[in-house]
Amino acid sequence: MGGQIWAKNAPEQGAVFSVTLPVFSLPRLIAPILGNEIPTGYFVILVVTELASQTGWLSDEVRAEHSQSVRDLLQPCLHPDLQVLLPKMGTAGAAELFFIVAVTYEIGGNAITGRIREQLDGSEYIRQAGLTCFTTYRSLEPIMRGPSESVEGFLGMVATGILRLIGEEFSARRINDGQ
Repeated sequence: MGGQIWAKNAPEQGAVFSVTLPVFSLPRLIAPILGNEIPTGYFVILVVTELASQTGWLSDEVRAEHSQSVRDLLQPCLHPDLQVLLPKMGTAGAAELFFIVAVTYEIGGNAITGRIREQLDGSEYIRQAGLTCFTTYRSLEPIMRGPSESVEGFLGMVATGILRLIGEEFSARRINDGQ
């Protein structure tokens, strides 16, 4: 289902097990940008923007406020017929991660990340809040829709690939954070 399960152990206090389940359908969310298939010569990419505070997060409320402000800065960078900003997919330790799914030609990932970097680097809000942002992208392995495959099946395969990449992004940050 694309959720996450994790546990934290507190010495002499027991363990806390946490579970997240998505409240949206990723296949339905990406359907408008994919249509019935990926056009020849185009790729599906996952753009990842990492947000961190230079001084640490003062509170969960401040973190949520900054995250929403960055989400608001990211939205105008997108072409709605080719790119979609996903809802919050989880927490990556000290960083907030924002994911954009895009259908683009081979060098389009550089163009998208360039637009985002320009928007965030030029933001007075980011500077004043002491935030740092880093944006990169990863390409999904090519997925072709078979002649007898349903659109729903095709969208499900693409969504599964996207969720795999998102999971890898969270895992890499947990390893780097020592979790």
